[in-house]
Amino acid sequence: MATNVTRRDFLRTASIGAGVVAAGYSPFSYAANSKVRVGKIGTGAQGASRNLVGLLLTEDVEVTAVCDVYEPHLNRGQQMVGGEDMAAYYDYREMLDEEELDAVVISTSQHQHYQPVMDALDAGNYVFCEKTLTFDIQESRNIVEKCHETGLFCQVGHQRRYNPQYLKAVWLAREQAMLGRIQHMSAHWRQNHRNGWRRPIDPNYELNEHERQFISDLDRHLNWRLYQDISGGLMTEFATHQVDIWNWFLGTMPKRVWGSGNVDYWRDGREVADNVDLIYEYEVRVSAPGFVDIEPRIAEQDFAQINQPYEVRANYNCLTANAQGSVQEFIRGDQASFQLSEPWAGGCYILAEPDMRDRTEAREWRRGDAEADAVTHSETEIIPPEAYREPFPIEVVHDYASPIHYQFAAMAKCIKEGGKPYSNEMVGHLATVTGLCGLEAIREKKVVEIDPALYTFDFETPDPYQYEYWPDPAHA
Repeated sequence: MATNVTRRDFLRTASIGAGVVAAGYSPFSYAANSKVRVGKIGTGAQGASRNLVGLLLTEDVEVTAVCDVYEPHLNRGQQMVGGEDMAAYYDYREMLDEEELDAVVISTSQHQHYQPVMDALDAGNYVFCEKTLTFDIQESRNIVEKCHETGLFCQVGHQRRYNPQYLKAVWLAREQAMLGRIQHMSAHWRQNHRNGWRRPIDPNYELNEHERQFISDLDRHLNWRLYQDISGGLMTEFATHQVDIWNWFLGTMPKRVWGSGNVDYWRDGREVADNVDLIYEYEVRVSAPGFVDIEPRIAEQDFAQINQPYEVRANYNCLTANAQGSVQEFIRGDQASFQLSEPWAGGCYILAEPDMRDRTEAREWRRGDAEADAVTHSETEIIPPEAYREPFPIEVVHDYASPIHYQFAAMAKCIKEGGKPYSNEMVGHLATVTGLCGLEAIREKKVVEIDPALYTFDFETPDPYQYEYWPDPAHA
C-alpha cells in the first residue's frame, strides 16, 4: 500500500485540535484489492496455531513480519508465513521501526501485552491484542486513552463477539425479546489435560545471545500462566472470555463479585488456582441496553414496581481436572434461555420455557395441526415449536469455519473502511475490569465492589455492546 506519507509519520506530526487525532478519522485510503500489512508479535502456541493461521486465511491481510523472543517459536512463525525470506525479529521495537505496517497483532503472554500495544499505537499502527487486554486495570485504562488520543483502535481477542450464532443470539434477545427478562446467567470452562496446563521444558535447551536479552528463566517464560505475579490464571485465560458475554447481554457491568479458588489438585509448584467458583451481581438499570419491561403475571404484581431496576446474579466455575460440560454460557430469561458455546464445544441453542406458550396451540401442534406448525415468520423470527420440547439450534448463514476468521476480516475491514471493531478497546477494558476484580475476590477472600470509576472516562468511548443480525438459512 504505497503512499507518500506513512501512518507513523502522519501521527507523529499531525496537529488536530490540541494535538489529538479525532476518533475515527483516517487520512489514508486503501485500494479495493490492497491488503492490510500486519506485523505479528508472539508466535507461540496461541500466536501460531490460532491467530497466525487465522491471519493467513484472511483475504485482506498480508503478514509481512513476525517477532518472538524464543527462537523455536520465531522459526515456526517464519516458516508458517514465508520461510527464510520472511522478515523475523527478536525485538518488536526493531520491527516497528524498520517495517511499514498498518497493524500489529500481539499474542504474547498477558503481562507483556501493555508496552507493545502502547508502542504500536504510538508508531501509528492499529492493534489487535489477545485477551485479556492487560494484567493491570490502570494499564488497560491507558490503552483506552491512547486509542482516543491517536484515533486508532485496539481490537481485543474476544472472538465470541464475531461468532455469528452469538451475534444472532444477542439480536434475538434485544430485538425480538426472545428471552423475556434475563433472570440468571452462568458459565463454566472445564478441561482435563494430561499435563494440567504445564508445558514441558527441554532441560538441555541453551538460550542464544538474542534470547538471553529477553528471557532470564525459560520455565517462567513458557509456563507464565502458572505464576501469580505475571498471570491471572483461570480468571484471565478463560473467565474473561465468558464474563464478557454476560456484560454484552445485559449491556452493563457487574456491581460486585465474590468467589473462591485454590490449588487443590495439581500442586506442582504452580501459584495460580486450578479451580475457581464466583458469583457476580449485576444491577440492571432502565438505561441499560439489556433492561426488559415485564407485564404482571399475578394480581399482586404492580407494573411500576416490577419495572424498577433489578438484579441479576451470574455463577462462574472453571476446573482443570474434570472436563464434563466442556465450555458453555447460559443466559436464562423468563421466556426462554440460550445455551451458548463455540463451534468446537457444541454451538448455540434455544431452550424455551414451555409454560409460557399458549397451551391450546401447543396441544394442536402436538396433534400435527398445520396452522400451529407455522410459528416462524419472515417478519419476526419467534421460537420454533421444536424448541419447546428440546434445545433448538440458533442457525445462521456463514462462510467461515471459525469466528477467528471473522475477527481478522473485521479488523481489516475497519482499517480499510473506517470504524471501530465490535470487540474494541472498551470491550477489552470492561472484560479486564470484570476478570481482575474476580481475581482480587479470590486472592483476597473478600467481596469486591466494582467501582464505576474503573471503567468510566471523561471522553466518548466506543460502544462495547454492539451486535448485528445474521440471517438463518430460512431467511437468507
